Amino acid sequence: MITVQRAFSSFSVDDLDAAETFYRDTVGVAVRRTPMGLELDVTGGAPVFVYPKGDAHEPASHTVLNLVVPDVAGAAADLHAAGVDLVRYPGFAQDADGVVRSDDPRQGPTIGWFRDPARNVVALIEA
Repeated sequence: MITVQRAFSSFSVDDLDAAETFYRDTVGVAVRRTPMGLELDVTGGAPVFVYPKGDAHEPASHTVLNLVVPDVAGAAADLHAAGVDLVRYPGFAQDADGVVRSDDPRQGPTIGWFRDPARNVVALIEA
């Protein structure tokens, strides 16, 4: 068995400066630049590491980051005002703003997805 001291997740981007500006100024999370990339402080403990891959970057085929927020519709409106719209997926009953609403947690959370400048998918999940 291994001994885990801490864990963190990571994902790549094609343009570190654009990612830094987006996550700091549009999403509103604390961002720290390191010699190897960015650390997003979204957990109050273990940061999410964002690293540059330049032209070798390919957007992930899955959600790279889930942000738990008190109000998905409000967060979606803030993103929309900043020029970021929610992604629409076939098969999901999304409202006019792109939010999938759930009154029953057994059916899944109230959720919406958006893309960062590197085309990675980030989720907003209502607490």
